[in-house]
Amino acid sequence: MSIAIRGITKSFGTTPVLRGIDLDIADGELVALLGASGSGKTTLLRILAGLDWPDQGDVQVDGTDWLALETQKRHVGFVFQHYALFQHMRVRDNVAFGLNVRPRGQRPAADEIRAQVDELLNLVQIGNLGDRFPSQLSGGQRQRVALARALAIKPKLLLLDEPFGALDARIRKDLRRWLRELHEQLGMTTIFVTHDQEEAFELADRVVVMGQGRIEQIGTPDEIYDAPASPFVARFLGNVNEITAEIADGHISVSGAETDGLQRLAAGDGAIQLFVRPHEILLEAASDAPARIRAIASNGPVLRFDVDLPSYAKPLEVVIPREAPLARSLRRGDAVRVHIQHGRVFHPALHAANQQDQQLQAPALHSSL
Repeated sequence: MSIAIRGITKSFGTTPVLRGIDLDIADGELVALLGASGSGKTTLLRILAGLDWPDQGDVQVDGTDWLALETQKRHVGFVFQHYALFQHMRVRDNVAFGLNVRPRGQRPAADEIRAQVDELLNLVQIGNLGDRFPSQLSGGQRQRVALARALAIKPKLLLLDEPFGALDARIRKDLRRWLRELHEQLGMTTIFVTHDQEEAFELADRVVVMGQGRIEQIGTPDEIYDAPASPFVARFLGNVNEITAEIADGHISVSGAETDGLQRLAAGDGAIQLFVRPHEILLEAASDAPARIRAIASNGPVLRFDVDLPSYAKPLEVVIPREAPLARSLRRGDAVRVHIQHGRVFHPALHAANQQDQQLQAPALHSSL
């Protein structure tokens, strides 16, 4: 099913939660609503499910006025973060619940329900757990039961609200891969809410970045990562160095760092903020360099270096693979030359011209890395 959302607003009391949401979702697409707590993503999901109503706006699903339909007539499958399973019911009864409560004329026969439940339990890979109670299951198994229950009613639309938020990191990874495979198998239009960038990027066809009730950017994971549309998106997608830089005749300079490889920028002279991710910087050992390593920390496969750079108010964060020869040789207090290879500038003139950031890329530098 295709979905067209136009001008949706919602306030709770005097607090605006959604400030004019416009979004199109294609049939069979898996879309992530990505944002921090309070960004409005769960409220939007609940409006689609019929659990909340907007103050203004319109939702069309396959050309039908979705907001005019009663909740039970929308045929939406909803999976909550904390499962919402009936603790007094066995797994198979939980899965069958949505079918058993249908009006008598719409309810499948008992043997049909049993067959459908068995099929779903096998689909979500817990076919041997049908006679257990939720308290006898792991968190990952409970979430699979919740998903099977949502699928039992053969929904037109599947909505998932932080579906893996209550699980530990290893189980979340396993379930993400499994859910993506399941989506490809079923081809059902799916929207899920998450605050986890890695989860959104791994699962979704497209990601909708939300902040303070607005959509900040819509795109594929690669589009959003490679070209964040605003400082808000750049900051939200993980650690980023915001470096004070200068533009003169289109050339970008940073005190104490090498930026010669960056492309020229068509903007007026003056101060700018250059957004640079930790892995977009190379370090070079040099006794006469102005930068100094303040601290080194290990993070599994990479080492994180905090580097004091002239004119930069706080340490510059740089990450290097721990197997790199230079990473192993550098020590706290060493002088290093900083090479900025990539960056993003959000300049008012540029934003007015094309509503997106200017990508700056330098050629690869020859170094011990």
